[in-house]
Amino acid sequence: MSLYGLRLRPRGAAQSEVPQAPIQKLLPPELTTTVLRYLPITTLAHCQCVCKQWNALGNFPPLWHSACQEAFQYIEHDKLSRLVRTAHKGSWRDLYLQRPHMRFDGVYVSRNTYLRTGLVEWRVKNPVHLVCYFRYYRFFPDGQFVYRTSPDVVRNAARSLQLSPGKSRADSQVERGLWRLNGSALQTVMVYANSKNTEIRAKLKLRSTTQGANNRLDIESIVSFDKADGISTPVIGSQQDDEEEQDLQQFLQQPGTRAHKRGTSPFVFVQWDNIGGSELNLPVGKMDFYVPG
Repeated sequence: MSLYGLRLRPRGAAQSEVPQAPIQKLLPPELTTTVLRYLPITTLAHCQCVCKQWNALGNFPPLWHSACQEAFQYIEHDKLSRLVRTAHKGSWRDLYLQRPHMRFDGVYVSRNTYLRTGLVEWRVKNPVHLVCYFRYYRFFPDGQFVYRTSPDVVRNAARSLQLSPGKSRADSQVERGLWRLNGSALQTVMVYANSKNTEIRAKLKLRSTTQGANNRLDIESIVSFDKADGISTPVIGSQQDDEEEQDLQQFLQQPGTRAHKRGTSPFVFVQWDNIGGSELNLPVGKMDFYVPG
């Protein structure tokens, strides 16, 4: 009586094969995996959502090995191989998704706004303007980065974020420096091109809104220092972590250092393919405030 009212499937129905798509019939798994090797890791993740077969092929270890080699170019290969064996049980996929790393396939954008009082006219007594400007970071695998502060939206500013300086006016506004990532702690240092004695150091924290995204940078501190006083400053990567942290704390206590509190909105990563359609291109009239998340 326990089976009364239940519909039983005919024998063999559960073992029926799922019909394959035409591309699955034409390409064997070996050729499909070869094609997937040429895709960026974000596109590979999209392909894994197509069907069960592509989801299984997307977990092929050599695919994630290539992605880790591209993402962790600043780490020696022997050290990276030892890290995946000891900390991630030999899984390159887990290494890519769990270990923080900088992204080189786009730019990090920080959108900042503030209120400014305008001129008093005979019709308007208390004019107030909402000013919007952006901070841009683009990182490179060799430990260098380019930085720019500009009112231009990401669609217009992305072209100028190059290591090789161009001849346009926007290219002359790009600063260059060095970066170092220790876990999720990111340190950057640069010297203004128009003032060789002024050094800017920033301490940021890398985080992800989804696993492995590494798409947010939270600003913890921005400090400027005038080296004209003759006080030397530590160089990124020149010492051990503990010694470097102590030197940085002493550096912050030195005279001539200035901490900056304005314009500290978190950075949002924008991939090259999404720059044209990013919501960060909207004017202030359509988006007065932006919540990075």
